[in-house]
Amino acid sequence: MRRLKAGVALFLLLSLQVSIFAHLRPFDVAPDVLLVAAIVGGLVGGGDFGARHGFVAGLLLDLVVPGPFGLAAGVYGTVGYATGLFSRSFDSQDPRVVPVLTGLASFVAMIVYGFGLGVLGSEQFVEWHLVWVAFAVSVYSVILVFPVQTLYGWVMADDGTAARTDSARSVVN
Repeated sequence: MRRLKAGVALFLLLSLQVSIFAHLRPFDVAPDVLLVAAIVGGLVGGGDFGARHGFVAGLLLDLVVPGPFGLAAGVYGTVGYATGLFSRSFDSQDPRVVPVLTGLASFVAMIVYGFGLGVLGSEQFVEWHLVWVAFAVSVYSVILVFPVQTLYGWVMADDGTAARTDSARSVVN
């Protein structure tokens, strides 16, 4: 049931990304709600769930946005996994952890995505403008993390902490 809910959540967020957030461009940078979904997937479900969820979110974005196919899937999957592993070392009850971790993870993800575009031949992304884009996306992500986290509370309502223990077992073993 959790997979079905996660699919519904990703489809909803993809629809919002394509219809609203792609055209909502304050400071000439569009928010990336699917990146927030990958990060929150890692936060609420652990590293394994974050990796799978981030990969699918990036793959969906790759299907609708022009650019090198698979780059977003790789970056979002990696960020989801890293966020899931990194979040285990913090107190999850502290209300500052989620927005700070989301802001940092989305900043790093945008820098890595920009360098990936540069490696694949889009040198206009490897400039100082990339830092501005990464900063703006991280600010938007901090704002968007609260409604996305509420949505993922609904997605994870069936299992509780089962995904975290599965993730911890797979890393240790």
